[in-house]
Parts: sequence; structure tokens; C-alpha cells
Amino acid sequence: MSRSNSQHYHQLDALRGVAALMVVISHFVLIGPLAWIPRSPIRVIALGHEAVILFFILSGFVLTLQLRSSRGISYKDFLIKRICRIYLPFLVVLVATFWIVDAVDVKPIKWAGEWADGVWSGPFTGTEITDHLLFIGRYKAGQMIPVIWSLIYELRISLVMPLVVYWVARVSGRVAVSVAVGISLLSFALVLLEGDDPNSANFNGDWAMTLHYLGIFIVGAALAVHRATWRRWLLKEGRTRVVLGASLGLYFVSRSVLSLTSGAVGQFLFDWLVTAGAAGLICTSLVSATFAAVLEARPIAFLGRISYSLYLTHTIVLLTVLHLMPAENAMWRTILTAAALVIPVATLMHYLVERRTVMLGQFLTARRTTDAASRANQTY
Repeated sequence: MSRSNSQHYHQLDALRGVAALMVVISHFVLIGPLAWIPRSPIRVIALGHEAVILFFILSGFVLTLQLRSSRGISYKDFLIKRICRIYLPFLVVLVATFWIVDAVDVKPIKWAGEWADGVWSGPFTGTEITDHLLFIGRYKAGQMIPVIWSLIYELRISLVMPLVVYWVARVSGRVAVSVAVGISLLSFALVLLEGDDPNSANFNGDWAMTLHYLGIFIVGAALAVHRATWRRWLLKEGRTRVVLGASLGLYFVSRSVLSLTSGAVGQFLFDWLVTAGAAGLICTSLVSATFAAVLEARPIAFLGRISYSLYLTHTIVLLTVLHLMPAENAMWRTILTAAALVIPVATLMHYLVERRTVMLGQFLTARRTTDAASRANQTY
């Protein structure tokens, strides 16, 4: 199992990077000339929602390791680090996006399709701007930065994550997962009682859907707490290959369940089948040296390094290029230009903004961490 002394699993970063790339592709294929891809067999390269579920399980796993670290971390410091890690980079991109929308000529682009015309369509009132700044209420989360709906849930769940980890550490893995599925069911029931569609509720930052994604975070927390147990199980009798194959199948093919049963039932089954597949991918990446080596290859490792910046900025790059180069006779040049700029912009964002906000979080919490360690040493 590849890991550093600080329990930083680099293959998990790589998984996040691959998932972020799939989110990028999932938005590009919404553009008119590429709109046939989601209806074709190669749609498996554009699994945006599946990627978000993988993100949530990874967050549950990594945050649990952080909260259960022998070095310890206070609730205040935990929140400071989460705000610096998640919110501050988002805030920079949000301000830049408002500036871009104000600067460019945002008009409907006939060939681009419904999704591209729906984003940045306005109007942007003071209330909506405040909602975007504070992550509060129910609003059109995708109106400026289409991916921020997942960040809303991420920060909400971060507020209660220490309590979640405290509880998960005191129950069996089966109990944790059973409760996770149970609160997910409750979430879907509440959304239906409100008369909403669960899928659209995602993008509105619906409070009830927070319970559903909390359940997925709990799965990640359970994997972290009980990792010694499932690792021993996986290492027996060649189980790793079987689990990896099954996990890939669940992750990439579960969307087909939506063609069998639609609505809330289909969405619930789809999300939990993907959750099972994503959990299996995480587990096997930490056990299989071959799988880990693939994930730690330089290009994939680099994607992992810039994954959050890539996730935040790619739609802004795409939409900006679309509105700067809207001519129909240049549509392929427009799409290719946007695709060529996505990685460079994300790289700049990572090094100029994201790394600095992470360092800020470390700086703001460093003194208290040092003082706590000093007191602990004096105790002994």
C-alpha cells in the first residue's frame, strides 16, 4: 500500500484528478456539436454526477483521517482549514466570473445548446449575489459557476463532520452504512414531500438533499475508520481483482438503471450503485500495487494535484471562450480553443490561488497546533 508517513494517499489524489477530468468532459459534451455523446456508448467518459459521488466519498475518507490523526485538530482549526481549502478559491473564481460576465457580451448562441444559454443568463440581483457569496438558501447554484452545487453540500457537511467521525468510530461498518442508506432514503422522501425532483434539487442546494450526501460522506468515513478490516479481507484469495472489476462495472454502468426506473427511485438506486463502485475503487487503489502505480503515473498525478482548480474553473473557461468566439462557422475552433485552455488555466489557478489559500489555512492554525503538541508532550 503506497502512502506517506502522514497518511497522504497519493493514489486518492489521482482518483480525484480522473474524476475531475470526467466532470470537464461532461460539460463539454453539453455543447451542441458534441451533444450526441451522452446518448452514445462513449458517454462513459463523461460521468459528471458519478465523479461528484466519488469526490464526496473521498472527502469523507480523507477528513476522517485528518480528524482522527494522532496530532489532533480542534473544531475551530478544522473549519478554518476547510474554509481556506474550499471557500476561498471558490470566492476568487466567483469574483472573476462576475467580472467576466460583466465584461463580455453574453447572448444566446444558437449552435451551443440549451445548457450554455442557460448559464450566465441573469438577471443577477443583490439577493442572488449574496446567496452565491454565503452559500445560503435555495437558489440557482449553477447560474454563475455550474459546479458549485457540490461545494455547497461539501461545506454544509463539513460543519458536522467531526460529530459524524466521532459516531462512526464507535459503531460497526455495517451499522454506519445502514444508517447512511437510511438517512439518504429520508432525504429523498423529504424532497418528494416538497414536490421537487431529486435531480433538480441537487442544483438548487436543497437542504433536504444534504442528508443524502451526508450518507455518502458517512460511507467514506466508515472506509477510513475500518480500513484495516477491509484491507485484510481484500488481500485474501485474489479478491482485489474481482472487487476492482465489479467496482469499475458499477461506477461506469450504473447510469443504465435510470433507463429501467426513472424518478426518485431510479436516482436513489443510481447514486447508491455508484457509491458502491466508487468505494470499491478507493479500497482497491489502496491495496493493489498495480492499480496504485497506474494512478501515480505523472500525467494522472498532475491531474490529481490540480483537480480542485480544474473542477472550479473549467466551465468558466468554456463559457468565456464560447461568448468571445460565438460565430457558428468557427464552432469547432471555439470548442478546441476552450479545451486547450482548460488545463493551463487550472494550473495557474492551483499555483497562484489554491496553494496559497491552503498555506493560509496552515498558517492560521499552525500556532495552536504547536501549542497543543507542546502541552501533550508536557503531560508525558
